[in-house]
Amino acid sequence: MNEIFEILEDNARTTPEQIATMVDISASKVKSIIKKAEEDKTILKYKTIINWAKLGQEEILALIEVKVTPQRDVGFDAIAERICHFPQVFSAYLVSGAYDLAILIKGKNMREI
Repeated sequence: MNEIFEILEDNARTTPEQIATMVDISASKVKSIIKKAEEDKTILKYKTIINWAKLGQEEILALIEVKVTPQRDVGFDAIAERICHFPQVFSAYLVSGAYDLAILIKGKNMREI
């Protein structure tokens, strides 16, 4: 059954009939496995990945590690919340180690980042 999920993870558009041929079981069995996996949240979602460069909308991602002093009574939450309001911020993570926050920034080019 894991083989079915690996095939779908590689290409979510693979049909049950194609999968059935690849794993040597019936298409109806594949459909049943997929349906059950969707219902019990084994399959969480299907995702499309866009080649934005092909559409003329290239983007660059940068991971910036930040060390900050936590604020009294709120810790890092208030600082992270303020950082997240910037339009270039794609996501922010609280991390342990040498840095406190990891910020993922998205921009059209390095100058914008």
